[in-house]
Amino acid sequence: MADNHSPHDVAFQLDRHGVLRVPGLLWIAMALLARHWVLLILVAVSARREGSATLLLGNDGVPWAALGMEIPIVLLAFAAFYRQPNAGAWARLLWRRGREIVALTAALNIGWTVNLLLKSDYWLPWPELFLISCSVLDTAIALSMYKTPYFRQLFSEFPTRPDAKLPPP
Repeated sequence: MADNHSPHDVAFQLDRHGVLRVPGLLWIAMALLARHWVLLILVAVSARREGSATLLLGNDGVPWAALGMEIPIVLLAFAAFYRQPNAGAWARLLWRRGREIVALTAALNIGWTVNLLLKSDYWLPWPELFLISCSVLDTAIALSMYKTPYFRQLFSEFPTRPDAKLPPP
């Protein structure tokens, strides 16, 4: 990866632990993949001020199945927050499987969207086109995880444990 960039560019992509920093684009991608969680948090915060904000959840209320399908990407976001040398084994395991978690969540979101569209009695331009756009974004995010060498490198790196730096006796 360093072959394509100058040493100056690569130095700004590293965090204080010497591994690639999680780019803002990945944070945005994780938020898009966890869109039902983001919506639920926004509704919960807004509902404290104005009760009508709960109308954003629709007639059926909280989409529990969609929230359940997005749990892996939420856990991956927590693992990204915990990319520290003393992070637990759970964060390291999830981070190493990050590309698969992104692809799984994207596939589940696309399946959820297809299910909603098949159940729709009639099509309206606003919600259906938005749902299709979200599915296109999910597909683009999943493909970029596998096509971009940067993400392959990013998910293979995790700060080493402090005790791992000590030479064996």
